[in-house]
Amino acid sequence: MAVLASGGFTHMALADDNPSSQSMVPSTTLDEPIIVPGTLQKRDAYTCYGTTNTSVADCQKVIDTILADKQKDFTLWPNICAVWNQGTCKVRFCAQPYVTRPVNRSGTWLATYITTPILDGCISKGNMGVYGDNENLNSHAGTYRVWVS
Repeated sequence: MAVLASGGFTHMALADDNPSSQSMVPSTTLDEPIIVPGTLQKRDAYTCYGTTNTSVADCQKVIDTILADKQKDFTLWPNICAVWNQGTCKVRFCAQPYVTRPVNRSGTWLATYITTPILDGCISKGNMGVYGDNENLNSHAGTYRVWVS
């Protein structure tokens, strides 16, 4: 299901119903270092993972698109994502599948955390990034996740 919203790059989509396919942060093995999430706010966390050829300039265009609606609140129901694509950059802002009320965030909030730490700390170094409001970014805990790849 896809519904086009205002702004050329935005659409809402149902997330995949298969929980195992939603895990965007790879699990570690004994040979790999353990990824320790960084802290954004009181309960928010992020991490960089994998490698990507995503362009910082393309992600900046996504951020500019989001900021065009900076006063707009994005309201997502369980298992729904807002998705922006520009060139090599894809941003997904998703409500976790088991939230009991909608997730509301402003365009300014979303653009701020895409920029720092994800764009500055992950994409610029050749890694994908994810942040959410629970340190266990692979779980369904918390209310949202934002992936930039």
